[in-house]
Amino acid sequence: MTYALTDLPMFAQLGEERLRGLPARPRRYPAGQVLCTEGDPADHLIVLLDGRVKAGRVSAEGREVILTVEAAPVAFDKTALLVDGPHRATRTALTAVEVAYVPRAAVLDLIAGEPEVAARLLRTLAATVRDLDERLTDAAVRDVPTRVAAWLVRRCAGGPVPLHGGQAGLGAPRVGSRRGRCRPVASAPPCRAGPATSA
Repeated sequence: MTYALTDLPMFAQLGEERLRGLPARPRRYPAGQVLCTEGDPADHLIVLLDGRVKAGRVSAEGREVILTVEAAPVAFDKTALLVDGPHRATRTALTAVEVAYVPRAAVLDLIAGEPEVAARLLRTLAATVRDLDERLTDAAVRDVPTRVAAWLVRRCAGGPVPLHGGQAGLGAPRVGSRRGRCRPVASAPPCRAGPATSA
């Protein structure tokens, strides 16, 4: 399913004329395409409109560490855009994707001129900080099965949980495990999962 910019909270209430004025540049890419590279300047807001993307870093030993897997609709590296910083991870398409690139200057102008956009962006960033806090707590005090179970419980609050790639797909999004070294998880909380799909 292909989403639109208005499916993102920060753009949801924009008028049609204001939205048309955004210089968003749409692009389609195949699976395996790198959308941005860790350390490169975040000079555009990258909005994922269709497909799934992984965010990863390379360790000092040369191993890929997958930080998260995200599905449309979502915008990447909003914080880096606001502080004129670099991309914090390399993002690679796991499926065929559609993205829109919105220049940093246009996003900052929109935030300055639309208080509601700024308020929604702050709420989104606050939720991200809370999520990161939970993940850090999980990593510090819980083993892998407990962390995955806690993630499933949180996700179940919003309905069925799609397990992209089946059980093996659970490791990357929330555990931050090294590629190829996430063992299967035998335990899970009593919640209804959505149908498994292949990666």
